[in-house]
Amino acid sequence: MPSVKELRALTPVDVGTFRAEYGPVALIQQPPEPVFQQVAMQMGEARTVFMAHRSRLADRLVAMLQGFEYLEVLFLKPKADGEVFSLGRLETCSMVVHDPSVSKFHALLRWSEEEGSCYVRDAGSMNGTFVNAVALGEQEQLLYDGDGLSFGDAQFLFVRAETLHAHLGAPGSR
Repeated sequence: MPSVKELRALTPVDVGTFRAEYGPVALIQQPPEPVFQQVAMQMGEARTVFMAHRSRLADRLVAMLQGFEYLEVLFLKPKADGEVFSLGRLETCSMVVHDPSVSKFHALLRWSEEEGSCYVRDAGSMNGTFVNAVALGEQEQLLYDGDGLSFGDAQFLFVRAETLHAHLGAPGSR
């Protein structure tokens, strides 16, 4: 997974080429702490026992924005309308998140070609899925550009390719 800094160093391309190469949307996350990553990988298929601390959601989001250059970018490249991406600790998930507060199979992201966006739904996780620090419960929710997304304690920003391209300062982004 490239960091924002690594993407910024790539040869500049126009926004259309950027979107075609990387996909229409991305999840941007703080790199997992090595200790937590190791614990999560050792847990593998074991039951989630680490409890998320919901009181830290806003603080962690602010910390992410302050260290934007070092955030990792996970691009979603849907091949068809309605494609679903699974997210969890298991290596068989479409998006693997190495955080002990993330369930083996935590959430689903569904691509909507018509809206050019994704919907998120919790998959019965132990620590919940949050959009802008509000718990989803059992409902599916449309994600908007710039939404804060949390799976347990794992924090992400949901962004459109055009927004990320603009923040990278690439030509043709304004």
